[in-house]
Amino acid sequence: MNTDTENAFEEMTLEKLLDYEQLNGERTLLRKAFAAMLNQSARDEDSGYAQMVLETSSILLGDMNLGPESVKCLILKNIADKKVLSDETIENEFGKPVRILIEGLHKLERLDTTKYSTNAENFIGLLLTLSDDIRVLLIRLGMRLYDMRHLTEYSAEKQGVIIGETQALYIPIAHRLGLYRIKNELEDRVMRFIEPHTYAVIDTKLRDTKTDRDQYTAEFIKPIERQLIENGFDCELKSRVKSIPSIRRKMATQKVDFEKVYDLFAIRVILNTTVENDAADCWKIYSLVTDIYTPNPRRLRDWISFPKSTGYESLHTTVIGQEGRWVEVQIRTRRMDEVAEKGYAAHWKYKTGNKAQSRDSLYAGIRELLEKPLQSSQEKTVSREKKALYTDEIFIFTPKGDLKKLKNGYSVLDFAFEIHSEIGSTCTGAIVNGKMVPLKHILQNGDMVKILTSKTQKPNPGWLEIVKSPRNLARVKHALKMEAYKEADFGKEIIKNKVTQLGYDFTDPLINKLAAYFGCESIMELYQRFGEGKADLSKIKKALLVPDPGSVTSQLKEETFPEQISGVMAGKEDFVIIDPKIKSLHYQFARCCNPVQGNSIFAFVSVSQGIKIHKTTCTNAHQLITRYPYRVLEARWKEIP
Repeated sequence: MNTDTENAFEEMTLEKLLDYEQLNGERTLLRKAFAAMLNQSARDEDSGYAQMVLETSSILLGDMNLGPESVKCLILKNIADKKVLSDETIENEFGKPVRILIEGLHKLERLDTTKYSTNAENFIGLLLTLSDDIRVLLIRLGMRLYDMRHLTEYSAEKQGVIIGETQALYIPIAHRLGLYRIKNELEDRVMRFIEPHTYAVIDTKLRDTKTDRDQYTAEFIKPIERQLIENGFDCELKSRVKSIPSIRRKMATQKVDFEKVYDLFAIRVILNTTVENDAADCWKIYSLVTDIYTPNPRRLRDWISFPKSTGYESLHTTVIGQEGRWVEVQIRTRRMDEVAEKGYAAHWKYKTGNKAQSRDSLYAGIRELLEKPLQSSQEKTVSREKKALYTDEIFIFTPKGDLKKLKNGYSVLDFAFEIHSEIGSTCTGAIVNGKMVPLKHILQNGDMVKILTSKTQKPNPGWLEIVKSPRNLARVKHALKMEAYKEADFGKEIIKNKVTQLGYDFTDPLINKLAAYFGCESIMELYQRFGEGKADLSKIKKALLVPDPGSVTSQLKEETFPEQISGVMAGKEDFVIIDPKIKSLHYQFARCCNPVQGNSIFAFVSVSQGIKIHKTTCTNAHQLITRYPYRVLEARWKEIP
């Protein structure tokens, strides 16, 4: 912003501010709010606050086209901060939307942005979603532009914070919202502050070459204008010079000096024509331009035949003008230009080439809001659309200030597992915004969360009802399975010690007998019950004394079974046939399913433990067979004579 504009702001009074058309019908209430603000500023001996309010309000009205509620919010914010007026009073006297806007600004100010450099995208997402009303962010953006215009009035430390946040957060936000004038001014002021020498050099060269550039542009345009008139086209020709930060980026990217940057300026041809003929007429103008000046075929960009996903339509070509200088020419109709200027072309995506997303319609709506003042009800409609678009994600702070993205509706337990599986498995609850909450507590956007853990905490089946994320659900199931294995191992040792103490051999038939006695569907379930302390150890003796069911023959078979198994495990003979041609092939019975004679089985070649024999009904069978079919072998029991 030039010195004349800055002086105009310094001389601004409330009455000049009230001349804005958007404030019609609200001037009396605004004077009342401003008077209350001045009284508070006098008590605080802060004469600068009124100047900030006036200048920032001018930005909100002039650059963003916001309405009276945003200005009232800015005026009353300081009073609300000092609790001079209660929230109830503000709502009753100035309206509920004003109170909500003030609360939204307070939320933004409370954010810890010290780690914005490593979490820029997440912080931007949080700033966009923290309040249901997008005007909160726009007001904050206006306040940041004020800060940049008065940067020298802050301490060196504060200057560094303002510059860093502006680069990482507010410039991208202004870009995304289509606020190009604000975005360019912020970039310009940042560069002027952190690279004063480079800025001064480029600025001086632009000033020194302005006369030559204007003359060159006029000469370049003349033959084009003549041809357009002769061919009956109604066009407007514009010339624009790139901003100093943009020129600096070009110099760095192309690794050239200022004089070698060939696209310092561009010519835009805007055609007034009907929608039916717009594409054809643009190509006719392209033909006229390239008949006059030789084009670079590698620099043709046809976004009329193939519009960008954002809706952007235009023909861009780079031609060789007088003195062998390259000049970019952009050709579009008035309709295409209006679409681009209103933000539907989404300038930030136009530069980066990103695909259109659902937020395109949001940004287009915001741009429409900024250019055409809407009533409060209409503004709220845009806010509701914004809220709906962001209902799928929230942003959570860690105690160290890091920002994590999470789905809306996720719990404390979800967040714990998102950090690390081990933290999730030992999570007992959390401290959210200074308050203790349980695992099932649903997190909200912008929450500060400290996860609490305990070494004695273990996953339990109830967690399956708490976690919402499919990935975290799988993690809980895995953790439960691991706990089950631990409990089963512990239970196995308990049973083994008890059986040995009673003078019995710890064999498969004996374990099967115990499983049947205790009503367990599998040996694993038997082990788990004892490992978890859910079965009475004293009943094992009684179970072993119960006569085995069946005939003498079946009992004899069960008695010879341990002997045959021991023979196999000792390597004396095979009990399972994997390959009829090979004898004494080493294998082990999988502990996950403990196959016994009569079960349908298969062999699996493990990486570290050789061949394992599994039941075909094993819980791991499907995964092993589908993921590693080349490691699965047929197997059958050897017939017992």
